[in-house]
Amino acid sequence: MQFSLDGSGWMKSRRERHEAQDRGAQDRGAAARYELMSLRDLEAEAGPASLMAQSNTPLARVERLLAYSALLREIARRSGRVETLARAAAAAGRAIREAGSERTLKALSLLEHAHTLRLGAVLFGDEEAAIECAGTLDLIDGLSSSPVLAARVAALRARLAASAALAWNDAKQGLAAACTLDVAAAALQALGAPEHEVADVRIDRADLLIGLGARTHDRAVLQEAEAELHRLTHELDPMLLPLSWSRAEGLRGQALAALGEAAGDPASIAEAVAALTEALAELPRGHSPLDAARTGHALGVALQAMGEACDEEVLFDQAVDAFSPALEALDQVPALPFRAVAAHDGAACLARRAERRGDLVALEQAETVFRNALKARTAAADPLAWAVTQVALARIYEAQSGLRADTGERADAAFALAAALEVFTERGMRSLSDVALTALGRVKQAA
Repeated sequence: MQFSLDGSGWMKSRRERHEAQDRGAQDRGAAARYELMSLRDLEAEAGPASLMAQSNTPLARVERLLAYSALLREIARRSGRVETLARAAAAAGRAIREAGSERTLKALSLLEHAHTLRLGAVLFGDEEAAIECAGTLDLIDGLSSSPVLAARVAALRARLAASAALAWNDAKQGLAAACTLDVAAAALQALGAPEHEVADVRIDRADLLIGLGARTHDRAVLQEAEAELHRLTHELDPMLLPLSWSRAEGLRGQALAALGEAAGDPASIAEAVAALTEALAELPRGHSPLDAARTGHALGVALQAMGEACDEEVLFDQAVDAFSPALEALDQVPALPFRAVAAHDGAACLARRAERRGDLVALEQAETVFRNALKARTAAADPLAWAVTQVALARIYEAQSGLRADTGERADAAFALAAALEVFTERGMRSLSDVALTALGRVKQAA
């Protein structure tokens, strides 16, 4: 590879230009290898990858910066560490600058940067990151004629549309995004993209359908998602792609749970519990704390639903046991909005178990735990963690008011939820604001 003396352009042969069309193939092969590596192994690999990015030639620097960014992005996806994701975005940004006028490499660098932005939007509810991601994808148009790159850009655009549709409860936009994801997955498969990449698009599509079906109570949409995930779990080898397989099976469990609750069918919920239990069992220990936490949370929700449907006390104990490790893992990453949802659901399960048993002592013990947490997490020092604890404490107050003549618990619950809502609103966290608003409406209605 030769460079012009003034550095203004790269002179490439036709063969080199053709190879550059899919320069990201090696990185995507590495992504498949990452599935077999624990989080600790990935972190150990990040140091040498950082050194390798300090190459003497621009071409090699761009390639290695892209590999480094993809590695850091995977670590951030599994751990939820915002600082790691920031480093990934910085590496991708440097790759964009280093690519200069080389159009294909610049397109690949922009796509990697867009992936880091979308992950920030997904993990941290950062709407500005989603907007910037869409703008970054627009910059790719016209830079490359690669059909594989075009399919990847289309898939990422559809993922952004899917997230927006779920945030705004827009079923029409969501179904349109599902169609686009379907087309993108088929295109990637036809073009010979790696198996895990095609599976990732199909999994995201099913995740979207589950969200739409659960919110609109559309059994047909939920059944379509479950059928797609059922096919996918039979196609994927859990020995080679354990994270992809576990995620697909876990989502299949969520689809079954939603179907069971919609139809009042304990058998479907029991099948959901079995799927979620297997998904958690097949997830290698230490591979992905966030994936394990999400699956454990979903298992707790399904076990609670099964306990309600079957009127079995022991299932509530199992649900509490499922929530506990998930909440412990999420306590390490208090900036994640999902932590608030999990804390609320865990507290709701604890409160529901106590309600069923008329156990005011258990509720008082839970209240003490959450009050102590509020002292440790002040609103000034850690506002998000503080607001999350307020939401959980409000659910305990609700349960207490239901077991005895209300002596101010509903007012306390309303005060806690209003305080949490203020924090969520200030930070633009719409999903968490919805959680607090729903609970606040329930408290006011009961009063």
